[in-house]
Amino acid sequence: MANAAECPVCGQRGVPILYGLPTRVAREAAAAGKVRLFGCVIPPEPDEWMCAAQHTWRGNDDEALSTAIDAALQEVE
Repeated sequence: MANAAECPVCGQRGVPILYGLPTRVAREAAAAGKVRLFGCVIPPEPDEWMCAAQHTWRGNDDEALSTAIDAALQEVE
């Protein structure tokens, strides 16, 4: 997948999924629609992105995922 932030089903832009106990900043980013919180139980092959149509998928670009998460969290700080 060339652009991990693009939904492979509908083509909408996705936001990164965060697992684990969220920090205050992560909760604020989720409230602003910048990330999605998926709780503390991480599946063996976790999805990494979610679009507005609720499709989830794994990307193949860890750097793009990290960059998107960092940017989302910094926007609300």
